[in-house]
Amino acid sequence: MEFAGSPEFSSLLQRFPRAAVAYAGELSPKTPLPPAERLSIGCETLDRDYWEFDRGFESLKELSPGWARIQSGWDKCEKTPGVFDFEWLDHIVESLCSIHIRPWMCVCFGNKAYYGGDTYIRKCPITFNAEITGAWERYLETLARRYKGKVSHFEIWNEPDLCWGIGKLENIQLYTEFVKCSAAALRKGNREAFILGGAFACGPRNTTRHHGYALAEQFFKNGAGSCINAYSYHSYDVFPELVQTPELAAMKRVFKRHGVEDMPLWQGEGGCPAAWQKDNALSKHPWNDAKQARHLLRNMLCDLRNGAEVSSYFMLSDFTYKYADGTLGPCHYGLLAHPDYRRRPSFYAYKSLCELFTGRVELDEENLFSLHKTDDQRQMISIEDSADVDALRVSIQRFTFKNKGFPLFAWYRIVNPHRGEPLFLSTVLCEGPQAEMFKEPYLLDPVTRTIWRCEKVRLEEQWGSSIVRIDDLPIGDYPLFLVPGAFLKEVLKTL
Repeated sequence: MEFAGSPEFSSLLQRFPRAAVAYAGELSPKTPLPPAERLSIGCETLDRDYWEFDRGFESLKELSPGWARIQSGWDKCEKTPGVFDFEWLDHIVESLCSIHIRPWMCVCFGNKAYYGGDTYIRKCPITFNAEITGAWERYLETLARRYKGKVSHFEIWNEPDLCWGIGKLENIQLYTEFVKCSAAALRKGNREAFILGGAFACGPRNTTRHHGYALAEQFFKNGAGSCINAYSYHSYDVFPELVQTPELAAMKRVFKRHGVEDMPLWQGEGGCPAAWQKDNALSKHPWNDAKQARHLLRNMLCDLRNGAEVSSYFMLSDFTYKYADGTLGPCHYGLLAHPDYRRRPSFYAYKSLCELFTGRVELDEENLFSLHKTDDQRQMISIEDSADVDALRVSIQRFTFKNKGFPLFAWYRIVNPHRGEPLFLSTVLCEGPQAEMFKEPYLLDPVTRTIWRCEKVRLEEQWGSSIVRIDDLPIGDYPLFLVPGAFLKEVLKTL
């Protein structure tokens, strides 16, 4: 790997010398795996030629997400009124389909052929007049009909709550009506079209800048639920754990009030840059390659735990952005870095997630694991230090998934990504109907893609139940996965 030897991702035993693990190999499936149905990769901004799709495609072929989010580029498809050129978009759609990645398409309003000047994407107001509305609807109908059988999922616009200048959204009813007419046009071209509405920057939460629940309330109050199949949102937080069960419950209550309680949630953009940049989401932080990889894992696991049907990482490649003031600047969100499209550590973290979540992963509500002080901690530390250890343990995040009938566990400590934090070992207790699958457990580091055999394992019987105890496992600052040996052998075919 390009980052081999980096102190940020050295061997687990170098970072945790007393961990009871032994190197067992690397994650390297011997046969192709089915795409990860609940993971998506961002291939946005190609409608503005911000990066070169073909230069990223060879790396993309090694990933296996179920989906890729792309943008339709009305401005690029119809430079002359009534004359469509889809050749550039055909190439992207057909390339994705050729490697079994399903495109889902964000249809972005704005076209200089009708508005003139520099009005595109966010700088274009929603305008309902006969000429522009008719042109937009004709474009959508043509688009949906052209890609029938290849693209069935369409998302309407992108972050309408963050549009600029003359395009600023003043009235949510205007966007709702825009969604209704756009959905009708898409279904005229493909009556089976699956429509995603929202694409809101605020997501399922309130902030001082965006009041997400109020926005969703008005969106559905104005009748959006009658024309969309799913609600999409974006999720950019230094601490993705900020969106938790209460926030999700609040959003679900909004849905229930408007009769759409089963509406799926799609997380359409989430992630962080790999370097400082002057603007855009989570900018002006001292990010680096290693922090980005750790954040990616935290963010995507939180998305799935919080009920997202699909979690989409933004994005495959770095790109050069045109800011509102007309200046250009680099954006470093990519799994692939510019200018040479090299693979960052986040590329390997994402690849590991696709393989662990091959097919359809679900939350596991049957099996349970808990983390406890190790025997050494109990015997060797003072009462005061014991309290310190417990204080650290309060911030541990736990995730339980199930895939192909196998339980998969993951954990990490919530830390400030820009500060060093204490790391430590823990004893893990596995219980539930499938606990005994962990009698042969392995620990997987998803960034380095290394597999470690757990050395201190025993079955404990008490009160008529069996518990698998695993001692001296690392608690890191990004998710590590505990998986049954049978999952690695039978599903991933990697041991």
